[in-house]
Amino acid sequence: MEQQEFLHRLSSYQAMSEMLKTYSYEEILNAAADLIRIAPNDLEHYPMGGYSKGRTSGAYRFTLQDLQRNILSYDWLFSRLADDTSRIVFSNLVGYRIVPARSFLEAAYDGEHPQYFDKSIVSCDGNEVFVDCGGFTGDTTEEFIRQFPDYKHIYVYEPSPDNMRICRDNLSKYKNISIQPCGVGERKDFLSLEGSGSSSSFMLGQHGEQGIEIVALDENIKEKVTFIKMDVEGAEIPALLGAKKHIRDDFPKLAVCTYHIVSDMWEIPRLIDTIRPGYQFHIRHYHIPENWETVIYAIPPKQAKQTVSAYKKRKRVVALSAEEGWMNIQLIKECGSIPYLLYKNHGCLAGMAGGRREKEYPNAEYIKGVDMKFLPDGSMRAKTDFLRKEATDIDALLFRGPYFSYHPLAEIYKQQNPAGKIYLALDANSNWMDRIQWEASTFSRFMEQCDVIGTSGRTMQKYLNEKWPWNIEYIPNGFYDFTGQMPPYSFGQKENIILTVGRLGTPQKATHILMEAFARIAGDIPDWSLHLAGSRTPEFEDYLNGFWERFPALKERILFLGNLADKHALYQEYAKAKIFALPSVWEGFPNVIPEALYAGDAIAITKIDEYADATDCGRCGMAADIGDTEGFAGILLRLCQREDLEQLCSRAHAYAKETYDMEKITARLYYMLFGKEQ
Repeated sequence: MEQQEFLHRLSSYQAMSEMLKTYSYEEILNAAADLIRIAPNDLEHYPMGGYSKGRTSGAYRFTLQDLQRNILSYDWLFSRLADDTSRIVFSNLVGYRIVPARSFLEAAYDGEHPQYFDKSIVSCDGNEVFVDCGGFTGDTTEEFIRQFPDYKHIYVYEPSPDNMRICRDNLSKYKNISIQPCGVGERKDFLSLEGSGSSSSFMLGQHGEQGIEIVALDENIKEKVTFIKMDVEGAEIPALLGAKKHIRDDFPKLAVCTYHIVSDMWEIPRLIDTIRPGYQFHIRHYHIPENWETVIYAIPPKQAKQTVSAYKKRKRVVALSAEEGWMNIQLIKECGSIPYLLYKNHGCLAGMAGGRREKEYPNAEYIKGVDMKFLPDGSMRAKTDFLRKEATDIDALLFRGPYFSYHPLAEIYKQQNPAGKIYLALDANSNWMDRIQWEASTFSRFMEQCDVIGTSGRTMQKYLNEKWPWNIEYIPNGFYDFTGQMPPYSFGQKENIILTVGRLGTPQKATHILMEAFARIAGDIPDWSLHLAGSRTPEFEDYLNGFWERFPALKERILFLGNLADKHALYQEYAKAKIFALPSVWEGFPNVIPEALYAGDAIAITKIDEYADATDCGRCGMAADIGDTEGFAGILLRLCQREDLEQLCSRAHAYAKETYDMEKITARLYYMLFGKEQ
């Protein structure tokens, strides 16, 4: 790209957006490096100031990658900005992400108005209930009182003990203030605090009873709130999720920092819009030397009654089984978690329809609010009758797997409800996808009727997007703790245990590879044991008899846990283990991987389609060739003996929270299905 063209592309957001869609990462990198006279490799590692948290920790390459990967979300936010000033600020902040030049920050800077309290955006009265999340020394609350001295009540949350002492002193002279010595998040928790107590201290994902208390605003504040400010050092998204009932029911003004994590700039407003459609968005920037202090304002429109009326029209979503009916275990996998979270977090009327495949569904206890619609049987006729009666009242139909049985159901649904949406989760692995005759007219017709098509791994997404003519989205299988009993991550509570979970002895799971691998290295790791959870096939029982004859001494170090239907017991096993092993021959992206990652287990896996996703490209695990017993033994031994195993486990936990949070995944799916209608 010529420099003159590059400069022209930086002149407006629309031109930048087109450039990000048209040119490659390398082309834009080289043009930016040439403009500011720096080597491209040096620019890739250039520190971007404000983006200091999480996986995308501060380097230029992460900002450019985020722009290109999520440009449609940036476009969405630009289209939703409510005033020209916001559009100018936003354009300059995006320009800074492409070319980290101070001039962009200077053009975006607002030096006239107090941060969080721009009166051209925010107005308050005597009924104001203001919530200051990240209260620091009370400076923001004092500014609020200066700007709006007539208020009803103020809540201040500050987790640092040093800051809290100063905050209490500074605010003691004011009336009606509740000061809470804790942080805010999605749910009640305890985290350790890193930093010196300055405003840039932030919380790490280290749990324990001696940590800082975290509370959810929905649980902690019982009265209606009217204004929430958040500057919680990268924990804004969990804090918003912990306040979603207040946001949904009270429709408060929001002023939220969006500069701690690269993706916060677009992800936070999209989450707000998902929780409570109807907000008007404004963006302001309050710092020049570094890329700090960017705030998104979400303001209820003046005609709030019209918005509330529109909001109360609830979407109805139904997951329809491809087989005879749903199995009990599927209710707490993504088959059930997506309808449940669409109901719980987004106000949808949610259901699961199919024949009664099992006598009892004890897991229905976990998805209360989801209508289990049992058809007379699991036949095609029963499903078509159901759709002919109810299709016009269903806003989205959820399919799992590109099964042939779905093809006529999609046809009937679209005939009855042309505006209805279909989400197809491919549940893809190469073994299955390569057997599909995708050029067949019936399959093509079916795929064209699906509005959102997702696969759970990046490798299969790339592969299918190159092979098929349809757009395949990356929508991972996430983790949601239905029980609330997943123990807090703590490496200190872990033991020298290698764990596997699944149906033991099936050809797919190749459990014998794990058994043989452990036997090979048992002498090198005498203080480690192997735990296996799951039912056992008859063939595996025969194999096991021979194994004990060869390795009788290992009976004391190999423990079979049985089928742990009790999630609490299963989560305890994940929490105790340091390594999770998956020796499968083929898989899509199994649910056990995000479960293990959330528990902070390093991953030992064979090179199934999504092994790179499972190990975060080797950052929290290792992989061996499929069927290679010696290779699998090798990675197990290296993991057991790694001096940085604790760091791998911590990384696994952080990676899971970042990537496999089922609530965030479902929020994105909700927007993909319905966002453009709001």
